[in-house]
Amino acid sequence: MEKKSNAPKIGWAALIIVSLSSFIISLDNTFMNVAISNLVIDLHTTVNFIQVIITVYALTMASLMLLGSKMQDVTGRKNSFIAGAIIFGIGTTIAALSVNATMLLIGWSIFEGIGAALMTPATASIIIGTYSGENATFALGIRTSMSTIGAGAGPLIGGILTTFFSWRWGFGLELIIVIVILLLSQKLNYFAPSMKFSELDKLGVVLSASGILLFVTGFLTLNSMNNYDISPFIIGIGLLLLILFYYREKRMLNSKSKPITDIRLFENRNFTLGTLSRMVLNLALAGAVFILPVFFQQETGASAFVTGLAILPLTFGVLIFSLLVSKISDRIAPHILISFGFLIALLSTLYLSYQFNLNTQIINTVPGTLLLGIGLGIALPLTAKIILSSVHTREQSDAAGLMSTSASLGSSMGTAIIGLVLILGTLSGLYAAVDQNYPDQFSKNQINQKLNVYEEKAGTTHQVIQANKSSVLYTIINDTVRNAMKTAFEFISFIFLISFIISLFIKPLKRQKDIKYEY
Repeated sequence: MEKKSNAPKIGWAALIIVSLSSFIISLDNTFMNVAISNLVIDLHTTVNFIQVIITVYALTMASLMLLGSKMQDVTGRKNSFIAGAIIFGIGTTIAALSVNATMLLIGWSIFEGIGAALMTPATASIIIGTYSGENATFALGIRTSMSTIGAGAGPLIGGILTTFFSWRWGFGLELIIVIVILLLSQKLNYFAPSMKFSELDKLGVVLSASGILLFVTGFLTLNSMNNYDISPFIIGIGLLLLILFYYREKRMLNSKSKPITDIRLFENRNFTLGTLSRMVLNLALAGAVFILPVFFQQETGASAFVTGLAILPLTFGVLIFSLLVSKISDRIAPHILISFGFLIALLSTLYLSYQFNLNTQIINTVPGTLLLGIGLGIALPLTAKIILSSVHTREQSDAAGLMSTSASLGSSMGTAIIGLVLILGTLSGLYAAVDQNYPDQFSKNQINQKLNVYEEKAGTTHQVIQANKSSVLYTIINDTVRNAMKTAFEFISFIFLISFIISLFIKPLKRQKDIKYEY
């Protein structure tokens, strides 16, 4: 295990550095969602490919997070963090200068994803190694809050920059923050490596990374009807590799070797339930933050700024309650608050499932998005608290790595799966609308051809609506959009229901001398 550095106290410099990194990593997950239409036009691509880019960013993080966590032991926490910041900076530069969608994929999804996978586990480890007692508790709480703020404020920041400047300025802002991080990084304490590269379980790295990659990719390929034959095969191979990884790590532990991560943590009930809750929560959040901008931009023709305003109530709810919940949890048990947060989120998405059609205005969605933000603001920080408080101090590095992996996995699956659900909802709604208005006049193949055109061209729906408000075509599109959004939010409601049920089995936290009660 790494020994704490004997370097002099550095005040709150380390907290500022890791908080800035947590902010931009979370910001990266949401700030471009409101710029989808602009990205499609500027980079001559499709909504589907932008969805792939958004998914691959979270997927890259999820695939490499365990490796990133272990690289702290090989190179040292500070060195691993700085390497991640440099790679992230290179990626955001490439993304800002992108001339096509492939370049954006390489810069944003690949390079920034790799950088984030190296930085994220190190943020918690640096805090744990730098501070102690109440200072560590405070610092970890600020880190979690900054991460939540980044995710919540992303749509508004992206909307403002995209509308009044350019979406490229979003990546430019990240680059400025990366430069600040690198300039301040000299103030971080040095932590010596605790293992050699030759001791790294390279086979375990390959199994975990490729398993997660194939598993999520399988869901992503379901977004095209041409891939339905191969998607289950890809998902199955991914699951098989993850099972092999589990038994590989188990054998490494039994032989006293150094595994990629300590899978024995999953024997801890609260750790397992907390990690699972956080994964499905991020799945639902990623899905909601993806489809809301798609609706407002494609179906109502809203600008990126207006789309950001539409999501502002969600942002407001997340920011306020993620800061308040630490005080509330001193009076009400965290596991009860988590269940309450999931219940609020569930009710909000059920409400939203009935709010969408071609006449929907932002005011119609405000109650739902605000309640969703409140529920997420309560649950997000407290799931982290449950996870890290349930393990011994020496296990918190592995716990933080698994927690970050599960969150990134949930985010990547959320964007991939919600795209599939949206397509299925669109198909069923289109079939029903055509059967009702044009019975027996169109075959399913003809409908599918029209649907493919509808999917590929951003803005087409809004243009058709404006030109044909009194036509039967308007009725068909209205019914199709309403059914698609209803199906998507009902699915998200189901995810929150699962989260709520899981949270009911979380045990109350106990204060013990070998357990940190912290974020």
